Amino acid sequence: MDIVRFEPRFSDTVGRLIYETDRQLFDLFFKNPEGTLEKLLRNGVCWDPERIILAVSEGEVLGVLAYDLEGSESEFIDLFRKLGPMDALRVMMMDLIDSLSTQKVEDGDLYIASLAVAPEARGQGVGFRLLQEARMIAEERGLDRLTLDVSPTNIPAVNLYSKFGFRFTGKKEIKILKREFHQMELPLH
Repeated sequence: MDIVRFEPRFSDTVGRLIYETDRQLFDLFFKNPEGTLEKLLRNGVCWDPERIILAVSEGEVLGVLAYDLEGSESEFIDLFRKLGPMDALRVMMMDLIDSLSTQKVEDGDLYIASLAVAPEARGQGVGFRLLQEARMIAEERGLDRLTLDVSPTNIPAVNLYSKFGFRFTGKKEIKILKREFHQMELPLH
């Protein structure tokens, strides 16, 4: 298994994997969420391609980790130009809901926005290896911690993060949308 940077040729597979990390929210705003995600990835919208790492084996994507740094939000004009008015507004609404239900990315943080492993590759250390790479990136940049939000119902993910050394720091929820996330962090110093 190799860890590589995102390449546009993987947009379709990466879009499907990221869709699975927040199916409820994507389905709320898009009729064809997987196709929209592929378009967002191809155009470098929402997730900076430079901030997406992949676990790949024999040309197949086994897992994806997308991360954010403080101050890396998309600009509305960029969204509007690349997606058109309706999809740009949908993405902005998703960002608003995310900002209300997930933790703020602080200076010194590498925030893990999405971590997904293909069903056939689960339990093989793919997620752990992607987390190791994220930690290495954060350490090379001199950052203070890794942060993430995880649904408390996603027990395998909670277990993975705990095994890796993350600890719980709080929770956020939007009851009307039935969105609850536990906040976790891994200090690097």
